[in-house]
Amino acid sequence: MFRNRIESERIFDRIRARYRGYVLGRMRIPFSAYADDCTVTGGVALDTDRLSDFLGATQEFKLDGAAFRALDDGRVIEAESAPILLDDLCVVAATGPRGRPERRLWTRQFPVRARIGPYSVVGYLHAPPTVDPYRAADRRAIVPLTSAVVEYSMGGTVTRDEAEAVLLNRRKIDRLEPADEREIRLATGLDLKTAVDPRSKDMTGDVFG
Repeated sequence: MFRNRIESERIFDRIRARYRGYVLGRMRIPFSAYADDCTVTGGVALDTDRLSDFLGATQEFKLDGAAFRALDDGRVIEAESAPILLDDLCVVAATGPRGRPERRLWTRQFPVRARIGPYSVVGYLHAPPTVDPYRAADRRAIVPLTSAVVEYSMGGTVTRDEAEAVLLNRRKIDRLEPADEREIRLATGLDLKTAVDPRSKDMTGDVFG
């Protein structure tokens, strides 16, 4: 009996290790965002294929292990959990799963610059070859950019955060306009790809949606 109990515990340990991060069918992922007057970090329980789907389908959600860093002086306020309103967020880092392969589309990428609240964001906007990328963005609640750099002032010091992909809250965008390819290269310090990617990026599937 003792041996059976030990073996059972080992089995349960393997199961717990395999599904660590999943809560009641939801996967817990790190969350990082930029609000009107602070940056926001914590963890969120994701119950959709991608974070962009989750944000596009909700107006309020719970953030666990929340930390809010004020833009004016850098002070931090922490909470075990906190309700977050989507309308309070300008930019969200695209974390978590990339979505289903069957949802991927062939697209072109366009270098753009966005002004959204106190943040300036450069990156690549994606759209099918025959679609106006700016009109496509206007029809989306969440606008993804890849190879992005978020620039803002924290306590009077200019800060630049790089991200493989970010999600813009369309309702908060003040301006979205074409950018020079060199702006993104200089901002990231990387030799990025040209504006047309023959292998495609997915504005709706591969990375975030």
